[in-house]
Amino acid sequence: MKAILKDSENSIQKDKKTVNIVRKIKIVKNRYVKEELLTGFYEYIKRNNIIEVVDVKNADLIVSFGGDGTILVAAKETVKKDIPVLAVNMGTVGYMAEIKPENAVEMLENYQENKCIIDERAFLEVEYNGEIFYALNELLIIKGGLVSHLINVEVYANDIIVNKYRADGVIVATPTGSTAYSLSAGGSIVHPKLNALSITPLLPQSLTARPIIVNGNDKLSFKVYTRDNDAHLNIDGSECFRVTDTDEIKATLSEKKVKIIRSENSDYYNILREKLKWGDTF
Repeated sequence: MKAILKDSENSIQKDKKTVNIVRKIKIVKNRYVKEELLTGFYEYIKRNNIIEVVDVKNADLIVSFGGDGTILVAAKETVKKDIPVLAVNMGTVGYMAEIKPENAVEMLENYQENKCIIDERAFLEVEYNGEIFYALNELLIIKGGLVSHLINVEVYANDIIVNKYRADGVIVATPTGSTAYSLSAGGSIVHPKLNALSITPLLPQSLTARPIIVNGNDKLSFKVYTRDNDAHLNIDGSECFRVTDTDEIKATLSEKKVKIIRSENSDYYNILREKLKWGDTF
């Protein structure tokens, strides 16, 4: 009898509608967004007593208004508190931010009613001289400027040499970042569900230096050598350091992930076809 009652209780629990309660939101937006496009959204949150907060630790949800660059800022906030990001595309390309401004209220309602997909994207965990940073897109080791000499970058995976690059720089991208700077530099597109990292040389001196995709669990490390002491480490465009041959730089795919809210009919390949104009005739 007890077993029957327990099964009945479990069935009731399964039948209960799961909801995501949103009382407080953290808004991250590009300063160039057209505020008039957000009037309906602000009226909705006011009407439903949803409060905008400054500290993400007090928020139930992050709302990003802008392009993929704005999502990078919003993603860093999720390191402080593991909450989803509702990404509204008010930029240009927008691989990650696919929600149109006119659909922002509808998607917020869908999230609260659990009628959406939560797309998890892994961070790159970067260690620079003992300090930890997180990148959603990429780590970039690059020469200082136009007049700077080419730099030499040795890349190791689990202390085994991968390659020695003489180039303008080296990009290490997450699957999410594979459609950003890495793609522009000739790197491969990597599906976001893969546990992988791509290493792409930036204008290498050798024609045989090609992009390579490695296991995301590999512990990558780097040694940088320059003739003029003019090389830099750039992490998602938000942290930048001048590096020397004595600096310790390490990276691996992190267990930390950002959760991006998408519509139930979201299709990654359709996004690629749309953004990259695949199949278009010229």
